[in-house]
This record gives sequence, C-alpha cells and structure tokens, in this order.
Amino acid sequence: MKKILTVIFVLLSLSMFSQQKSERKSDLTKDEMARLRADRLAMQLDLDEDQKEKLKGLFAERIEAQEKMREERREMKEEKQQFNEKQKEELSEILTEEQFTKWEGLQEKRRKGRKHYQEKRKN
Repeated sequence: MKKILTVIFVLLSLSMFSQQKSERKSDLTKDEMARLRADRLAMQLDLDEDQKEKLKGLFAERIEAQEKMREERREMKEEKQQFNEKQKEELSEILTEEQFTKWEGLQEKRRKGRKHYQEKRKN
C-alpha cells in the first residue's frame, strides 16, 4: 500500500512540475525566447557578443515565422472544416437518407483506416 501511495505521489509531483515548466515557457516573450536560445548556444559554442546578437536576431525571425505558419495552418484547418461541412450539406440534399447514411459509414471507415495507417507508420 505504501509503495502504491509513493508511486502516485511521485507521478502527481512530476505532473505538476511539468505543467509549471510549460507555463513558464509560455510566459516568455518572443525576444526573451530568442535571447535564451542565443545565450544557451553562446555558452555551448563559446561565441563572442557579435555572434550572439546575430543569433538572437536569427532566432527572433524564426520564432516570428513559426508563429505566422502556425496561424496560417489554423486558418486553413478552419477553412477546410467549413468546406467539408458545406459539401456534406450539399450531399445530404442530393442523396437519399439511406444513401447519405451509407456514405457517412464509408467516411467513418475511411477515417479509421487512415488513423490506423498513421499509427502504424509511427511505430
């Protein structure tokens, strides 16, 4: 019983610690993240101040570009979802109720197959 309680306590502690760490990371501004990356690399590679400043600028640009790409992906995902919903509505108007139900079943089967393939590829 003590072992189980100890294991649970350790797992909860690790979970709380990892959440705190991720929260701290998100509190940083883009400039602070770029500076931290540059500082870390400067220590590892023994860089001078000029190199460090150039790296900071490079990392700041990269962070900005990544954020922009993330936003674009989010927008594209929303557009795709709207497109799919519209197509589904149009199909429901064209097909009979029975055909539409069968089509939905085929789509679900296709999604499951794709999900299985993705999981298989990861391993």
